[in-house]
Amino acid sequence: MNLQIIGHGIAGALLAEIAGQNGIRVSVRTDGSPSSSRVAAGLFTPVTGQRLGLSWRASDALPEAQRFYPDLERRLGIKFFHPLPTLRVFTCAKQRRDWEQKPKADCVHPADPNARPLRAPWGAVRIDGGGWVNLPALLDGLEQRRKSRNEWGQIPNPDITVQAIGHQAARDPLWKDLGWRNAHGDVLTVKIPGCPTDFIYSFDKFLLPLGQDRFRLGATYHWDLDDPTPRPDGRAELEAGLKNVLTLPFEVLDHQAGIRPVAVARVPVIGPHPEAPEQWIFNGFGSKGVLYTPWLAQRLVAHWQTQRPLPKETQSLRRIQRQRDRAKRQSTQQI
Repeated sequence: MNLQIIGHGIAGALLAEIAGQNGIRVSVRTDGSPSSSRVAAGLFTPVTGQRLGLSWRASDALPEAQRFYPDLERRLGIKFFHPLPTLRVFTCAKQRRDWEQKPKADCVHPADPNARPLRAPWGAVRIDGGGWVNLPALLDGLEQRRKSRNEWGQIPNPDITVQAIGHQAARDPLWKDLGWRNAHGDVLTVKIPGCPTDFIYSFDKFLLPLGQDRFRLGATYHWDLDDPTPRPDGRAELEAGLKNVLTLPFEVLDHQAGIRPVAVARVPVIGPHPEAPEQWIFNGFGSKGVLYTPWLAQRLVAHWQTQRPLPKETQSLRRIQRQRDRAKRQSTQQI
């Protein structure tokens, strides 16, 4: 099987690596557009939302991520995987009540934030099992690996072409019917002397320790915006969020932004196009690419090689038909 992958964000890069490991002839090409993966913080966590419920299929995806990334570090000979617990600070009484009234995930435990330079009148919890991946280092390592193996560029007559093009899929004639609501996100790099670095801090935003008193602060969500230019309003929002929680002074060193590829269904989308079965998609990971990509890339390769079904929620044919049916109903209602 000859596989052409278009796009080298985290989705395309890991799919290429896993497919190659399983004996598939693979090549990657890009159109030169910047990948949002290079701006993303690379966070992963087993829980989601303000109520801290388990993420979709976290029991499948998290163990694979925890196995895959350290193994890939050894093969590439670089360091990019950083397991680290999260200290989740409640920012209002409602968040605390919502968490107390929900069934508790095993990875979430009460925590005392008072020993840290934080304002936390509603308390905090500790979330285990997560961490972050240095995505630029990972992507640079995998790009070098593809090029050293002559797996970079266009190959003639591929059996399957996989589009892993991030938010650009929303404008692609083949894939626009899937339903997209992409999200612009601003992130800052800040310097905070004296801030402890043994946690990722979460407080409706996140504060991620990078070393040498530097932290990544993010992220904003601005929906349906396709321009990845950093927004002054985004910087102001992030600074205000940090000032509300942190008692230490900080300095802004850098401001970046990117566009997350978010499918309307909030679950990644995988599979062929109904009118072009040689064209496939592997996309829509939003802010959860680090968590889901290793597991779903393994599932996709297994599907090609053994016909093992893909998770039904991800299947492109099903998702496209649902969006087309929804559009048809809306059109009928407007007549």
